[in-house]
Amino acid sequence: MAETYMTFFLRPADESPDAFGKRMRDWAVELAANSQATAVIAFADDGDVGAPPEATFTRPTHAGALLTTGIPSHDLPAGDALYGMRRRVIKARSRGRDGARSEGFTVLCPSVRIAHVDHEQFDAHWRDVHSKVHVASSPGTCHYEQLVIDEWLTPGAPLWDGVGLLSFASASDYTERLFGPGGEAAIMADVQNFVDLSRGETLPASEFVYRDDA
Repeated sequence: MAETYMTFFLRPADESPDAFGKRMRDWAVELAANSQATAVIAFADDGDVGAPPEATFTRPTHAGALLTTGIPSHDLPAGDALYGMRRRVIKARSRGRDGARSEGFTVLCPSVRIAHVDHEQFDAHWRDVHSKVHVASSPGTCHYEQLVIDEWLTPGAPLWDGVGLLSFASASDYTERLFGPGGEAAIMADVQNFVDLSRGETLPASEFVYRDDA
């Protein structure tokens, strides 16, 4: 199986969101030119995300990320946190592969398991139970992925167990269709079975897909 990594980046205080987003896209273009790459997706808080304020459920520590498959970790840009992971596409939408901004925005949701659940139990519940609850309860989510972290490769980086990717085609899809009837109660009740909400983050980001065979 090809190696999948997610590299997270901080934005320096003296760099504008627009410049940060351009830097992320430039890196993605270079990575997509690698013949081994089967996935190259950039996510950035680039000042043009278009997400409503409530999409930032908890304050993020990072401003962007690169999701790659097929490229060795030593060929990736040096980031602030690097994780090896597995991808599960739960609900897919049609997206371009030309690096154009995807419609709407994507919320990156790094998550940490609750204390009495181990990593394997977290993964199993996320895969077998929560995926079904979320799809049934959130009609506004047009694309949903689960990125299960198996390798924590940066000393001192957050010890997350996984990263959820929730895409919305518009701000109104988030504000008006995030939950269906009874959906919020169903999702929140299930989340408490395996996620420590006090240790997670949410990063609304612009998404740019250059390659993706998932």
